[in-house]
Amino acid sequence: MKKVSIKRALFLSTLCLTALAGCGGQGTEASTEASIVDTSGFKNVNDKEAFEIHSDLQKAFLEYDGSYATIPADMYPDGTANLSDSNPITLTWDYELPEGKEVSSYSVIFGQKSDLSDGYRVLGDTEESITFSNPFLGTNYYKLIATFADGSTDESLIHTFEVNSKYPRNLTISGMTNCRDMGGRVTEDGTKIKQGMIYRTSGKNQNGSLTDATTEEMINHLGVKNEINLAGDSDSYNLKLEGTTLISSCKMDTSSTGGFHHFSRNTEAVKNFFTILSDEDNFPLFYHCKIGTDRTGLCSVLLSGLLGVSLDEVYQDYLFSNFGKIGEKRGIGTGDSHDMLKYVNDLLTFSGASFKNKVYNVLLSIGLSRETLDKVISNLTEGPAPKGNDANQVIARADALTASGVDATTDTSDRKHPDTYYVLDSEDKSVSYSFDVSSAFTGQVVAYLGNSDASTSKKIGDAITCEIDGNDLEIRDVTYKDARMGKCTVSGSSRMNYFPVILGTAELSQGNHTIQITGSAETMNLGGIYIFDNATAGGSNGID
Repeated sequence: MKKVSIKRALFLSTLCLTALAGCGGQGTEASTEASIVDTSGFKNVNDKEAFEIHSDLQKAFLEYDGSYATIPADMYPDGTANLSDSNPITLTWDYELPEGKEVSSYSVIFGQKSDLSDGYRVLGDTEESITFSNPFLGTNYYKLIATFADGSTDESLIHTFEVNSKYPRNLTISGMTNCRDMGGRVTEDGTKIKQGMIYRTSGKNQNGSLTDATTEEMINHLGVKNEINLAGDSDSYNLKLEGTTLISSCKMDTSSTGGFHHFSRNTEAVKNFFTILSDEDNFPLFYHCKIGTDRTGLCSVLLSGLLGVSLDEVYQDYLFSNFGKIGEKRGIGTGDSHDMLKYVNDLLTFSGASFKNKVYNVLLSIGLSRETLDKVISNLTEGPAPKGNDANQVIARADALTASGVDATTDTSDRKHPDTYYVLDSEDKSVSYSFDVSSAFTGQVVAYLGNSDASTSKKIGDAITCEIDGNDLEIRDVTYKDARMGKCTVSGSSRMNYFPVILGTAELSQGNHTIQITGSAETMNLGGIYIFDNATAGGSNGID
């Protein structure tokens, strides 16, 4: 059986919508109970069984029945070979050739929509079978086309075939590795993440060179419009595919003199990433760093969490990168520089009834709005309305604060500072925010802070004081370094780390309150003040 190349997508011919009643290999009953008869020459189409796109090794990993936080390392590969591609699928049929006709080629148009408005065409040869890659998880719609030597065609009714719906929809793309659709999962809310919207991939030349087949798959099949490069250390990883727009405002830096992990030194880049995802016109898009595992992994963890994917499935997706040619093995709880628990454990300290709620609050506390986050969720999920983040929240970004003795600083340079922030460097400088509470609650007080000093002796309480209704808040005993302060230096230039810092806990009664943060001789930048319902603060990373 010959595996054929994928040719440039052709414009779909007009479809007979009544033929949709004939979806399935044998046809079904129309609403009038009259059987729809396929008058084409296509017979015995093999769409009765579900296809499996995962290799045996991938399948064994995906069917693991324990916690992925503690899965044995021998259950997944070591990242030194490209094992992340999907299995191709093969459609077969019998064809009754009309008298006087000669078939020059067969082709198939398939897609996720029943009218094939998203259809992609794969061209075969004269064999009564076509092999291709990257179908959707679950139900795929398709029709077969016979093209004759005289240029005329014969088309089948629209049929369906099924693909095992187990996430991920891992992709086979020439010259690339570690590629998969972020869609296909059912969330803890019961919503479903849309397929065909957003892809995580490797950067350029991580599995050989890019070819015309790369462009064919990415542009003509997947239809990507935008490329987000997360790699701040090199532009050489950019794919720069013709027809796409390269977005560089989310670049993440990797070296630091005090930050613990990618998130600790890239919160502004993360904010830009989610702002891009809030615009529905930016999809479909793909994002990558070099190998698509660490900086890409951070954004994937935050995105999956925001959309409602369970923490265990987040771990599963992170470890799936080991099937890609990433150069070395990644694990969970290893303690090395790439250990995702370094930032997951930070996320879990925030208030929230679920991992989704915690991520939502973290993203609020770096300056994203509820409107932006809700648009991301709306753009990328379908099904029942997702559960909201309805616990008590006080949200005061810098532009909402009232200042005394200090002017707001605005800085719109990418990835360096919040757009608006305050430099608190004396006791005469303070910011405050007044708010109403509809019912009493215990709140986790968070400040979005920045400092280039990664001191292991200076404490956050040395730099700022916090009062609520004139009463001092006891600030947690945390050093600058442990609060993720510091600076990131790349290619000779440096910038300040910003991070949401949990200051302490406040008891808030029903009614009006005012929170005030005052500086000292120790300089500290502040980009926002937040209070989150503390009833569900803290959490487990799933590792015993």
